[in-house]
Amino acid sequence: MHAKQPGMVLRLKAKPGMGDELFKVCHELHFNDDPDGPVDWVLSRSDEDPDVMWAFEFYRDDESFERHYSNPAMDEGHQRVFDLVAEGVEEWGVRESVHIVTSS
Repeated sequence: MHAKQPGMVLRLKAKPGMGDELFKVCHELHFNDDPDGPVDWVLSRSDEDPDVMWAFEFYRDDESFERHYSNPAMDEGHQRVFDLVAEGVEEWGVRESVHIVTSS
């Protein structure tokens, strides 16, 4: 990971009881052979609610980030995620583009 590397932070809340499936689908999506996909990523589960996932994804550069999110080949996989997420604005409480300032 390096300074100025682009990323995305997501907070997703699965439909009740669907947290494990959400994690499974999101994990699998990171192995889709997309050359513009995240090069570093973490999926974290909330200690307070097992249906809440925090995802941290970091991309090679701004151009690969843009290509990944505009790639129509990713639509089907992303739809699988949308289908598992509970409805309501608070379930998508965070979707923020970020850039690294420092890392370990």
